[in-house]
Amino acid sequence: MLLKNYKFKFKLFPTSMFVITFCGFIILGFWQIDRADQKNNINTNYTDRQQEAPIVLDKFNVLDEKSNLLWRKVEFEGSFINKQNIILDNQIFNQIAGFNIITPFKIKGSDSIVLVNRGWHPNLKNREMLPIINEIVGERLLLGHVAGFPVSGIKLGKNNIETLNSQIFRFQRLDILELNYFFSANVMPYMIYLDPIIDKELYGIFKLPAPDSQKNYGYAFQWFAFAITLLIIFIRLSLTRKSNGK
Repeated sequence: MLLKNYKFKFKLFPTSMFVITFCGFIILGFWQIDRADQKNNINTNYTDRQQEAPIVLDKFNVLDEKSNLLWRKVEFEGSFINKQNIILDNQIFNQIAGFNIITPFKIKGSDSIVLVNRGWHPNLKNREMLPIINEIVGERLLLGHVAGFPVSGIKLGKNNIETLNSQIFRFQRLDILELNYFFSANVMPYMIYLDPIIDKELYGIFKLPAPDSQKNYGYAFQWFAFAITLLIIFIRLSLTRKSNGK
């Protein structure tokens, strides 16, 4: 079957729809590539900062811009505020629902408070049960790294804060203005993930700040495959055999 025996026959509406859809698929493909590249740049920045020497977080630099401290290893000294523990709800790890246990920490010599993520715990059998949160008394010198507040899953109910007992409060999300009001203190707009974890019952779950870039490349391939498939179908439907003598 020779191509010279065929001719293209275009109709305005099908051709317009093909052009719009084809261009849409191509744009979506390049958008997914751009998303993957952005994630890779963020992760590279994270890895580079993890290689730098730890920062001693004290009263002089605790107020630094979050962007200066983000993902840096830190050494910090002070004491936990054991009577205001936070359970951050709806945190997924390895496709298992659970929660993060967070305890505020007062930096030595400062009025500032940082939230310390002590680790992840799988959900208990029912929501009425409470985890055992060990009190950590006295001044402690700890290690960790700085990150933004974790993203919560589905918000349950209208209220963000639920009082479980006099020392444990369940949060659906972390909002800096709400935290300042709740603790009646100046709470830093970042969190410290302990490394190593000091509670043997908990799991350290911090991962790359922008994971799954390979998924975006996979999505890009799919969009480009859709575009090529659509192009083949359009060409096939647009080709008609020439009549004899023409």
